[in-house]
Amino acid sequence: MNKFLDIIERKEDYQKIYSDTFRAEKGIRAIGLIYHDHSDDKESFDSVFRLKSNIEYRLFSATNQYLIFLKELSEKENYLQQIYKENPHFIKSGTFPMGNVYFDKVEAELSSVFDNIIFNLSSVFDYLSHAICYMYFANKENTLYWTKLSKKVRGDLKGQYEFCKTIDFVDRRFVGKLYDYRSRLLHNKRDKHYFATSIQLNDFEFELLITCSNESLKQFKLIKEHLEFPEQRITLTYLASWLIKRTFIEIENILDSIKIDLENNSKFHYNIANSAKAKTGLMFATINPETHFVEPSSNGIWNEYKYGRKGSS
Repeated sequence: MNKFLDIIERKEDYQKIYSDTFRAEKGIRAIGLIYHDHSDDKESFDSVFRLKSNIEYRLFSATNQYLIFLKELSEKENYLQQIYKENPHFIKSGTFPMGNVYFDKVEAELSSVFDNIIFNLSSVFDYLSHAICYMYFANKENTLYWTKLSKKVRGDLKGQYEFCKTIDFVDRRFVGKLYDYRSRLLHNKRDKHYFATSIQLNDFEFELLITCSNESLKQFKLIKEHLEFPEQRITLTYLASWLIKRTFIEIENILDSIKIDLENNSKFHYNIANSAKAKTGLMFATINPETHFVEPSSNGIWNEYKYGRKGSS
């Protein structure tokens, strides 16, 4: 068993995250269309898609920061390899009694990119919260940041909608931890991670392994929930990848519950019958070939998101 849990195939991992970012965008777009189909909000189309673009931007920003992190990781490995080739005596113990200045430089630079991933993922949920408030609240201007929405679903909104218990669960399990960690970075102190690099003495080839701080692992305990070997030391690279992937999972859980609420309170057939005056955006519908009933066209893109196929549920 390798004592480190790391991303071995970096390029492949990034490509998977990049692809899943487009999938998440499709899910958010599908919910916007479902809201347009089922709500009585006359301005639904333009308003929801304006909110969607903000969520999409932050998702792709986090993914791009992960790409930058991986590129920096490779560059730092080459940088350290060159430093040690030119100064082979650095390998001796006691060379840096006050701490390895080269390691400290690399750790700080990679940590700063990791922090940007944290900031962007937190913003994803803030923007998602604004979109949720817009869809659910009568006062469309009264939107809340995630932390206030998560309190509201435990308070006066508790039990009123399907999404309330989902937001509560997602917040307790993941997003609340993300916000606590972000708050520490912004208002308390930076989080310093640990250097655990290995050096091949024959050519000073570096395998750069920066392991997560105790503070980050304390906040994101969920990462160890399904590990085959929980005693493995988790690298910062693995944590960065896991945080983005976990965000996709939680977004999907939230979208699932919103869809249930929107369909349970549907105004779809009224909107279709009165499309000329009900909505400022166009209304589209399809005929289910099996039931011959009119169905929202948004079913198609939702099924692409969920199942990778078009058609009715």
